[in-house]
Amino acid sequence: MTKSYQIQIGEKILTVVVSDEREALLVAQAAGRAVLGVGKSCEGLEIPAVAQDWSCVSRRMAEQTARRKERLPWIICTGERVTVREASQEDWRALQCWGPFREWPDQEAFQAYIDGQYSFYEYGLWLIEEKNTGLLLGRAGVWNPDEETCRRLEEAGEQSETYLELGYEVFPPYQGQGFAAEACRAVMAYADWELECRLCARIRPDNLPSLKLAERLGFKRLREPNETNFSLIPSHRDSEEIQWPSLYVWSC
Repeated sequence: MTKSYQIQIGEKILTVVVSDEREALLVAQAAGRAVLGVGKSCEGLEIPAVAQDWSCVSRRMAEQTARRKERLPWIICTGERVTVREASQEDWRALQCWGPFREWPDQEAFQAYIDGQYSFYEYGLWLIEEKNTGLLLGRAGVWNPDEETCRRLEEAGEQSETYLELGYEVFPPYQGQGFAAEACRAVMAYADWELECRLCARIRPDNLPSLKLAERLGFKRLREPNETNFSLIPSHRDSEEIQWPSLYVWSC
């Protein structure tokens, strides 16, 4: 079966061809159209995305496919004042005011992250912008917990494969205005209904604003065996003292 969606993005109308027929997808792709495969018959094709079956296909997914082809950022979620969206190459210059960033050390790595992380995982580190002005406020997102965090979750009796890690950063001029809380609530709702996962967050004991925010958001500190003997790599050093991040968890 083959069907098409007409997706309007700005002033452009794009055709997205959705099919479980390999030949139809290849012909559409060769004609320059955005394509979305459906089902196992499409596995192995060099196309951007394949839905598990037709029940997963929606207009929203078709729009996402069109945006991927045009390299336009996907809007993940919104709050009253903020929009959380994917990063795009056009954001690189504005981000230089606030970097450097460990995840995006240079422009090449930034583009590789956009092309790989978002399209493969459908989640990652996103940007927070003010809804009315488009002003870049910070970053927030979810990602796979590292091996050490998974170990800590398992030792505390949690199933680590059901978790993603939540993180956020609001740039200094915009801190203390509630943007972090609003963005995190929107991301948490998205993680619940779209990604269907639980969330964990690592927070340094001396980071009081983030500790208070986590509690307001409903996170609970995970009680771990041997809490005074963490083997997690320290996030920073103050003189000779290591500040070990505490682990907080949340589920709807």
